[in-house]
Amino acid sequence: MSSAPVSPVSAITKDITWIRTHAIVALLAVALIAGSIIGGIALFENLIERHDEAKAAAQLKKENVDTATQQALLAELTKEHADNVQRDAQQSALIQSLVSQMQVQRAATAKQVATDATLNAAAAGQRLAEQTKAGPGDVTVANDLVTMSLPMTRTVVADLDELTQAQSDVSNLTGQLGAQQILTSDAKVELATANQVIAADKTELIATIKADNAACDVRVDKEKAKGRKRGIWAAIGGVLVGLALHTAI
Repeated sequence: MSSAPVSPVSAITKDITWIRTHAIVALLAVALIAGSIIGGIALFENLIERHDEAKAAAQLKKENVDTATQQALLAELTKEHADNVQRDAQQSALIQSLVSQMQVQRAATAKQVATDATLNAAAAGQRLAEQTKAGPGDVTVANDLVTMSLPMTRTVVADLDELTQAQSDVSNLTGQLGAQQILTSDAKVELATANQVIAADKTELIATIKADNAACDVRVDKEKAKGRKRGIWAAIGGVLVGLALHTAI
C-alpha cells in the first residue's frame, strides 16, 4: 500500500518550519556564545582594573606614608633648628658680655699697672699690704726698701705661681673658644647643607610620586587596550563559531 503524495504546499511549509526552527536555534547559539564572550571580556577587564587600582592604591599608600615621614622629620628638624638658633643667640650674647667684661677689666688693670710704676716705697708697701691682706708687721718700709715677713713672702710666691697658672688657663681657654667657634661654624654649614638635602629629597619624592602615578595610569590604559583587543578577537571568534554551528545545523 503506497503512501499518499505530499502536496507542494505542505512540503514548503515543512521546509519553512525547519528553516525557522534551525535559524532560531542558530541565533540562540550565537547569542549565547556572544553573551558568554562579552560577559567574559567584561569580567576580565573588571579584574584587570581592580588589580591595577589595588596596586596603584598600595603604591600611593606607601608613598603617602613616606611623605608623612618626610614631613615629620622636616618638622622636627625645623623645630630643633629654631631651638638651636635661640640657644645660640643666648650663648652668643653671654660670650659678648664676658668679652666686654674682660675688656673693661684689662683696661682697668693696664691703668693700675701704669699707676703702680709711679709709686714710691711707702705707697708701694701700702699697695702690697692691701693686695695681700697683710697683717701688722708683715710689710715694712724703710727709705726705699720694702720688706715682707716669711709668711707674707710665701703668700706672694704662691700668688705668683697661681698667676702663672691663670695666664696659662686664659691662653688655653682662648684657644678652646676659637676651636669651638670653628666647630659651631661648621655645624651651621652642615645644617644648611642638610636643609638643602631635605628640600631636594622632598622635591625628588614629589616627582617620584607623580612619575609612579603616571606609570600606573599607563599600565592601566595598556591593560584596558589589551582587554579590548582580546574582546574584539573573541567576538570575531564567537561569530565564526556561531556561523560554523549554523552551517552544521
